[in-house]
Amino acid sequence: MSDLLALQPNLDLALYLVAPDERRAKVRQEIARPTLAYREKPLPRVCGFVGFGKLMEKVDGIRRLGLTGSLKPEFLKAAAEYFGDSDADE
Repeated sequence: MSDLLALQPNLDLALYLVAPDERRAKVRQEIARPTLAYREKPLPRVCGFVGFGKLMEKVDGIRRLGLTGSLKPEFLKAAAEYFGDSDADE
């Protein structure tokens, strides 16, 4: 993702990393690495983490409600967790 941002610096891309819920701590650790965190667009602030379990819960709910045809990408932003705030440590 860092390479993608470097190659397309003028694009405002929404980035999300989906991984198993139990990998949250490892994702946070990796995304906070200095090579990613001290970029012009710090990856911890522009790349959201979505746990796979949480994503599937949301998708199942959307399917049950019959809303898949009206789904917009913004739902990912609401579901994502960003690690860019240092006071958000858990």
